[in-house]
Amino acid sequence: MVDQHPGPLTLVWDTSPLYHAALADRLDVLGDVASGPPQQPWRNVTTAAVDEELGQLLGQRPQLPWLEVVHVDGLDEIIALARWVGIVSASVHNRGEATVLAWADTHGAVAIIDDRDARRAGARNGLTVHGTLWICARAVNEGRLLPGAADGLIRALADTGARFPVRARHGFTVWARAEGLLPS
Repeated sequence: MVDQHPGPLTLVWDTSPLYHAALADRLDVLGDVASGPPQQPWRNVTTAAVDEELGQLLGQRPQLPWLEVVHVDGLDEIIALARWVGIVSASVHNRGEATVLAWADTHGAVAIIDDRDARRAGARNGLTVHGTLWICARAVNEGRLLPGAADGLIRALADTGARFPVRARHGFTVWARAEGLLPS
């Protein structure tokens, strides 16, 4: 079944999709893919913790005009953060995910996380959580990304170490059709 979230979305991004897009020199493409349909553009944000982590991993923080940096410091956000740290753990590798999930939780946003365990934890706890593959499928479905370009983007991200299902790495559109993300 093709996912059909109605209306404009707010997407809150975790480190992994941004990091691998930066390594593949495809941050601009990811920004285009995540822009949403022209008639209802999507808002794209990441947390200050993810921005800091990305800067540490890359040696500098990338300037991304399509991505707004938000803080998780309001009272409701702090309460949500404490909850999400308990759910996804407080290890160094999960801090960004916890802030993304907390911000998504308090603002009704869609969390974009490629880590399967974190996506499952978010979904089990009532959030809408998807990954890069979902974003690409939405763009193909909306005619904003050609299937061959989606295959190339996912292959480029996988070549940097992004973890996707093997079949998606070697044929995204075939995989997405089998998963019901694209029409047959």
